[in-house]
Amino acid sequence: MINDWGEVNDHTSPLKLLIIGIFIMNLTRQDRQVITNFSKFSNNLEFKKNLTQTTTNRNAFCEYTLQCDEFKPFLIYDTPEFLSVLSCYNNPKIEIFDDKIILKEFNQRFKYYTAERNICVLPKKSIAEIIEDKIPITSFELSFDDMKNIQRVNSLFKLPHLIFKSDEDNYHSLIITDVKNSTSLQYCLTTDFKTNRKYNSKVSGFNELQILISNYKVSIFEGMFLMESKDIPLKYLIALDPTPTP
Repeated sequence: MINDWGEVNDHTSPLKLLIIGIFIMNLTRQDRQVITNFSKFSNNLEFKKNLTQTTTNRNAFCEYTLQCDEFKPFLIYDTPEFLSVLSCYNNPKIEIFDDKIILKEFNQRFKYYTAERNICVLPKKSIAEIIEDKIPITSFELSFDDMKNIQRVNSLFKLPHLIFKSDEDNYHSLIITDVKNSTSLQYCLTTDFKTNRKYNSKVSGFNELQILISNYKVSIFEGMFLMESKDIPLKYLIALDPTPTP
């Protein structure tokens, strides 16, 4: 298990009525897609240019850089609700207070109260800080079409386990199945990439992970694997199941 992937702080800043930031939220379609994706990992989100996200049980970590300008961060407790508010606008002007934000565009105005830090589970470390100087056991790539097929299978069958392994011809392969069910469906995808390492790594709860479709570089580490999009500034770091003791 990966430690220190989230935190709950026990301090809040005093309430003020002064505006502490104003900006135009010109989120792109891609930005909104990623934020929606992050909301499936956890409802809590610190809204800032360099987004970070973790799950409530801290077994996954996500990062993405918004395409908009820098702005003063604020905390959202219910991200799906906030996205619904944003859907009422194109590019709203946002006034940021200590305890709320005001969204304005033409003759529309929305008051939205932000969250207190002590009720949110937020990432404590960046992906780079979690990985530190660890060297991957092996790495390979998954194409856009590979990810499309993987997510289709995940959506249709909700199988809980994803297995990374080297096959008999030393190609990296992925298996989606239910290892606790001897008669379970078993989907296998063999990549075009070979490895000189024999390995077998399992992820539980794969049916609950929603990875955006993209071209990825995948790096397998001891206890975790990293997916780095080759198209956009997006990363996922996900815990692997502990290796059984011989």
